[in-house]
Amino acid sequence: MKQIVQQNFSGVDGLQIETASASRFTPLSVLVRNKYTPVLPYDWMTEYGLLKGIRPVKLPMVIGYGFGGIVEKVGLLRDKSLLGKKVIGAQPTGAAMELINSQLPPLLFTVPDNVALSEAVTLIGGADAALHAINSINVTARDTVLVTGASGGVGTYLIQLLKLAGAQVIALASPNNLNFVKSIGADIVLNYQEELATQLKDIVPPTKVIDTVGRTDLLQLIAASFAELAIFSLSLTSFTPPKAHQTFKFSNGTIGVRGYRRLLNLLADKQIVAYIQAKYKYTDVKKAHLTAKNGLKQGRILLAF
Repeated sequence: MKQIVQQNFSGVDGLQIETASASRFTPLSVLVRNKYTPVLPYDWMTEYGLLKGIRPVKLPMVIGYGFGGIVEKVGLLRDKSLLGKKVIGAQPTGAAMELINSQLPPLLFTVPDNVALSEAVTLIGGADAALHAINSINVTARDTVLVTGASGGVGTYLIQLLKLAGAQVIALASPNNLNFVKSIGADIVLNYQEELATQLKDIVPPTKVIDTVGRTDLLQLIAASFAELAIFSLSLTSFTPPKAHQTFKFSNGTIGVRGYRRLLNLLADKQIVAYIQAKYKYTDVKKAHLTAKNGLKQGRILLAF
């Protein structure tokens, strides 16, 4: 079995593809032939040692968190109907491997027949984070929500879920992504690379901000432009708003089993769409991670096994 291992904190140069034996099969096991692992920001940030304060890890370690594949074998204490089914899930011990031994029932979900596996797997680390943010700040139809990083794997789902909640969406994006985020459903699109302070003065003031980027300077500029603001970040652990009627909260919690089922149903009903930027063979993991770190962002990048 092939797996991708991070050996050190030297960035993508610290990644190696290794051959390993499958872990011990137990009565709680579900053996999944992995097809896709999403490339998440915390993957490459961990590789460069940027998350040591909030994500202490012991190296070497298998990279990746989410996976999507086909069930090949189930343990005595697991549901036999899973055999042959498409599933997505999370593997906290590392998901970038050909075979996943999933032993945590709450972290495995069957995929509706009319949803492609590659689309469903983008929910892990994408739509789940977006839904958690929206739930955490109680978004309603009365809100105008500004989203940073609107073109990425979380941002594309944020736009769609916010619109389903009835909110007005202001999206921040790079010049090359302005039309892209507009096509997803953003009401107002701002180019964060060009006179952003001036642009912010000419829009309807947002009531809330959902930050997926984690740049303090960007949040400072946004907060300085409005009197009242509730700021929620999925990326920045601490931030002190400059004004009295502004708040800040960081969280990366879970949406629970019901949350994942809701997202899968939304995909099945075509109420939300998965945006996949590219698929790379797992042997091209270094290229995939460098693209996720430095390249144009339009949805999620996947590693294919």
